[in-house]
Amino acid sequence: PKFVTKQEREATALQRRQDEVEVVRQRNEELLKKHDTFGKEAQRTVVKDDQGRDRYRHEKVVHRDRSSSSSDSFISFYCFHFHYYFFHLLGADEEREEAAVKERYLGIVKKEHKVHRLNDRKFVFDWDDKEDTAVDYNPVYKEKHPIQSFGRGRAEDIDTDKQEEEDRVASPLLSFREKDENNRYDERHWSEKNLKEMTERDWRIFKEDYDITTKGGNIPHPIRSWNEAGLQQDILDVIKTCGYKEPTPIQRQAIPIGLQNRDVIGIAETGSAFLIPLLSWIRSLPAADTSLDADSGPYALILAPTRELVQQIEKEAIKFGKPLNITAVSIIGGVSRERQGFKLHLGCQIVIGTPG
Repeated sequence: PKFVTKQEREATALQRRQDEVEVVRQRNEELLKKHDTFGKEAQRTVVKDDQGRDRYRHEKVVHRDRSSSSSDSFISFYCFHFHYYFFHLLGADEEREEAAVKERYLGIVKKEHKVHRLNDRKFVFDWDDKEDTAVDYNPVYKEKHPIQSFGRGRAEDIDTDKQEEEDRVASPLLSFREKDENNRYDERHWSEKNLKEMTERDWRIFKEDYDITTKGGNIPHPIRSWNEAGLQQDILDVIKTCGYKEPTPIQRQAIPIGLQNRDVIGIAETGSAFLIPLLSWIRSLPAADTSLDADSGPYALILAPTRELVQQIEKEAIKFGKPLNITAVSIIGGVSRERQGFKLHLGCQIVIGTPG
C-alpha cells in the first residue's frame, strides 16, 4: 500500500467529483439537443399539414408561436434545474467531505441514542402473600405443644444426676481448652516468655528480628541467650571473657545445629559459630596427655580457602581454646615447615590449614 497525503486525497476527490459533474452536464446537453431536434421536426410536420388550409392560417401562426414559447420555457426550465443540481450537489459533497475529515482527524464522537425501556416490561420479583401455598392447614402441626420443664430448668424425662456427672467430667476439659486458647492468643513479646512458652509464631518473629533464614528439615530452634545454649559452664565463662554478651545471628542458629553433630553451611564474619560446638565436643571427650598421645593425631581438622582466613580462625581458636587447655595449630604456605612440624610433634587437638 502507498501512503497518500491529505492534499493528494482532497485533490483526487475533487477531480473525481468534477468528472462526475462533467458526465451529468454532457448527458443533459444531449437531452436538450434531442428535445430541440424533436421540436423542429414536429414544427415542420405541422407546417406541411397547414399549407393548403388558409382558413386555419391564423390558428397555425398562433400554434407556431405557442410551440416556440413552450420550447423556450422548456429549455429555460432544464437550464435552471441543471444549474441548481450542479451547485447543490457539489456543495453537499464538499460539506460531507469536510465532515468526514473532521470526524477522522478531530476525534468527534457521536452520541448513541439510548433506547429507554418501558416500565411495563420490568419484572416484579416480589410475590403477593395470597400466592403463598406453603400454609399448613393441619391443626396438629400448626399448633406446637410447649416443652414441660421443672423449676431448675431441667427438661422432662431427663436424669439430672447423670447430667451433673457429665458436667463434672467436662469441666476440666473446658478449663484446659480455655487455657490453651489463652496461650494461643498470647500477645506478649517473645522476650517476655520462657523457653517453654515459645510458640511457632514467636520463633518466626524471633528469626525475622535477627534476619535469620534457614533451609532444611528438622532444624532446631535458635538460642535466645547463652544460658539457653546448653553449653558447659567453663565454656560459658570463656565466652563472657571474650566479650560476647549476646550471640550473633549466625551463632544463634549454627550452635544448636553443631551441638547435634549435623552439617551446616552458613555465612559469618568469624569462626566462632562452629568453634564453640567443636570445643564443647572436645571437652566432652576424656582428657588426653598431649606428650603421650601426640602421634594419635588431632580431634578436628578445619580447612579454609586462603591463608588469611586460616590465620583468622587460628586466632579465634586460640582465644577460646587456651583457657580450656585446647591447642590449635595452623599449617599454611610461606612459613617454615620445621616450625610447623615441631608444633604438630608437641601435640594438638585442632589443626587448621589450606587444601594442598
